[in-house]
Amino acid sequence: MSKLKLAVIGEPCMDYIYRGTGSTTKQFGGILYSAVSLAVISSGKADVYPVMNLGDDEFKHISNFLKKFPNLKQDHIFRSKHNTRVVNLFYKDEASVLNVSTKKTYDREENSTEPTLPVKLEQIKDLLKGLDGILINLVSGVDIELDTLLMIRDNFRGYIHMDLHNLVMKTFPDGTRKQMPVDNWQQWVNACNTLQMNESEMAIFTGDNVTEYETAERILAGGNVKCLVVTRGRQGVSLYTRKTKIEGSDNYYDLNKVDLPSIDSPDFVDSTGCGDVLASAFFYKNAELKCKDFTKALHYANKMASVNASLHGVEDLNGLSL
Repeated sequence: MSKLKLAVIGEPCMDYIYRGTGSTTKQFGGILYSAVSLAVISSGKADVYPVMNLGDDEFKHISNFLKKFPNLKQDHIFRSKHNTRVVNLFYKDEASVLNVSTKKTYDREENSTEPTLPVKLEQIKDLLKGLDGILINLVSGVDIELDTLLMIRDNFRGYIHMDLHNLVMKTFPDGTRKQMPVDNWQQWVNACNTLQMNESEMAIFTGDNVTEYETAERILAGGNVKCLVVTRGRQGVSLYTRKTKIEGSDNYYDLNKVDLPSIDSPDFVDSTGCGDVLASAFFYKNAELKCKDFTKALHYANKMASVNASLHGVEDLNGLSL
């Protein structure tokens, strides 16, 4: 079997984490979680091509780190004069850092500097022909513009998985960020084959005051999105798919929902990045299985997210294994 060729689109950043104890930690963040976890998970079976703009200030630092992963190809990492985004995360206390994934809404305050430049079509166009899949993680929400995404979709008929992430996050002039509905959400979701978001993002995404099930129905109604993954932190993860149901002589569409409990890590360290790792693992397994078994892919991804909880940041992701 030949190696898969997988691309990852998103924005790198540096996270500064301020805990209630008064300590501050600087960590790799943003799309680096996705790119590195995908490279580790798929080692020997896929080559991974991050497509991103990386600021001058962190270019050497991050590039040297990425060289540790032989199947992670840096041909489409573009150096920018614009500084790498810095995200400041202020948690109320130490426990909220460790248990942030159990919350349905943010239990932290955050602000950030201006984003690095969004990815443009010309930065990935030469890759598209040979790709088996594209993972898009909207880490900042402006990692890629809608027009560019639609052009990629027009030029690439293969598999696209999108983690909605911070598409719902609006950054205000003072640097503060707040979750807001997405006006043109139908165009965003219809550009991908599989979609992922957490409960908080799901609740605000369309701006409609409806149940999660009804939102899932709307997202899957167009038929382009084949499955929707909703992450719930330590409450587990759900998978929605649209199926044809038959009652007598009548055929109609309905949703199937699969709920998986979270898998507790016996060596729990931190839940940061679990959603990113789940996305990488889900995307990889679907690319490997040609999107023929979403439930199997989700079981695999759920296990990998649990392993990530025993690691500490992007720097430790080489420890991802089952």
